[in-house]
Amino acid sequence: MPCLIARFGRPAHPKAARGFFILGEKMKDRISDKYWFPWWPDKWIFGSIRIEFSPAERGIWVDMLSLASKDSGHIRANEETPYPTQQLAGMLIIPEDILIKAIDKFIKFEKITKTKAGTLYVTKWEKYQFTERHKRRINAEMSEKSDTMSAEKDAIVKNNIKEDIIGHNKKEETKKTTATPKIIFNFGTAEFENIIKKDNTIWEKAYPACDIEAELNKMAAWLSANPTRKKSNYKKFITNWLSRQQDRGGSKTNGTEKWTPKEPQPWED
Repeated sequence: MPCLIARFGRPAHPKAARGFFILGEKMKDRISDKYWFPWWPDKWIFGSIRIEFSPAERGIWVDMLSLASKDSGHIRANEETPYPTQQLAGMLIIPEDILIKAIDKFIKFEKITKTKAGTLYVTKWEKYQFTERHKRRINAEMSEKSDTMSAEKDAIVKNNIKEDIIGHNKKEETKKTTATPKIIFNFGTAEFENIIKKDNTIWEKAYPACDIEAELNKMAAWLSANPTRKKSNYKKFITNWLSRQQDRGGSKTNGTEKWTPKEPQPWED
């Protein structure tokens, strides 16, 4: 079972990714869309390379494969020009003498072939590539993975939308349950409804001269006597009534004397 290995870091020379210059001649353009090649773990760990080469030589071998993958198995400046060992060593950041010894050893063990032009070629390069069967399987796996990722993405989007809707509905329900009911007047019972303790506290502070309960009873009596004068905002009706009464002296007992202000006239909202 192969794994995929990427071995292409930043080149030591700014021209390394596109070739080198020798004696004013531009080398073979080497831009490639192949950024990885198959790696066979079993062959690497248990194969002959681990026995035949030193750790340093094995590292150079990986560099050779990386270079070869960019030119269909070839390691060369262009089709007829080999890399000068000094430049190749500089590109790979390897001492030149160590690189030369390693290349000679690769040739000796038939890992690399030297052509008549002096260029290098990885022997049996095709064995380092995927077979058609492997390619079909990998394409199928990638396609399946892509479909799975797409389905997962759709599911995540749908779930997020669902959560947003649920969250919005919960907020609306919370608003409905926490909102203070509107004050109304029930003409059947002749009483105000939905007046809470907070309302009474606010009115008592704002209109200290008024007996709030007594004034509410007066308002209820007046509304019952005038059923056609229904209000759209009874809270506003109450505050207007209490404000008028406060301005007229209020309705609370002051010592033994009871204030008897003039009855406020009805007004519109």
